[in-house]
Amino acid sequence: MKIIAYNTNQDETPYYNQFSRELGVEYVTTTSSLTEETVSLAEGCDALTDFLPDKSYTEEIVSRLSEYGIKYISLRTAGYDGVNPDLLARYNIKLSNVPAYSPAAIAEFTVALTLTLFRNLQIVLPRVKTQDFLRTGMVGKEIGKQTVGIIGTGKIGLETAKIFKGFGARVIAYDIFPDDTAREVVEYKNTLDELYAESDIISLHIPLLPGNRHLINSSTIAKMKDGVYIINTARGGHIEPESLLNALLTKKVAGAAFDVYDFRGHDIFGQGKEGEILTDSIFRELFSLPNVVITPHIAYNTDEALRNIVKISTENILEFMQTGDCKNRILMLKSN
Repeated sequence: MKIIAYNTNQDETPYYNQFSRELGVEYVTTTSSLTEETVSLAEGCDALTDFLPDKSYTEEIVSRLSEYGIKYISLRTAGYDGVNPDLLARYNIKLSNVPAYSPAAIAEFTVALTLTLFRNLQIVLPRVKTQDFLRTGMVGKEIGKQTVGIIGTGKIGLETAKIFKGFGARVIAYDIFPDDTAREVVEYKNTLDELYAESDIISLHIPLLPGNRHLINSSTIAKMKDGVYIINTARGGHIEPESLLNALLTKKVAGAAFDVYDFRGHDIFGQGKEGEILTDSIFRELFSLPNVVITPHIAYNTDEALRNIVKISTENILEFMQTGDCKNRILMLKSN
């Protein structure tokens, strides 16, 4: 069996080598995204795997994949907002994802971002590199004294809640499907408005769906505490960038950290842009603020997570081929 892997990076290479031997598959890897120019790389392959797919899965590209004999697409991510399952189904292409490659990786990173803001590490570390050892203006905050609002209590959200609770924080949460196991860790709120009003820190852990795009906007920020901190390791589309910028400038929001971003144009995370003028003016201004921490979508990026991503995405394809179905299959939206 031959699998084309789009959007690969060199950190995944050891795992492709390992599972090529262990699972008996042949990988064709490319660092390129799937586009009309690169879709021809899939010719002669049985299946496709992709990481962080964007909206390049157009009908033109999907029809060509079908012509090449691609029957299975296994995403190396939990989210699939860049792919339309209904469109794939019309071409008899089955879709799967990796729903839980390492919840701990993202949860730990979420808390690390919070600590960075609370202890001013984004300011302190660059200063120390210049031999500036002054402590003035570096008074921090303690997580254990805060109320943390978790939006989404799936595997990642619940793991994040547990870590925050370990610091001594009060942890509240909102989920359209509250979980009995999570009730042992969090105090559920009936509405998002309640969570906004009570939280000192808000952390997002939900998939991106049409109904929650720009969930964080000027109206919802107005319902939050003055001086709230916002952490996003979920999807960039959850936060309306201009609203966040305005709230930071007025100090309604005391600080923000995000590992994902709703770019105006092409996503630049994962690319070297040294010396270039970034075209997204809102992102440029956010990037310049001292109370903002930006990371290039690396919350998931641990050795354990990468191994699981490659292994599970490949096992999904093998399960499809052997049984016609897969436990991680994403069904048509009309069937959900």
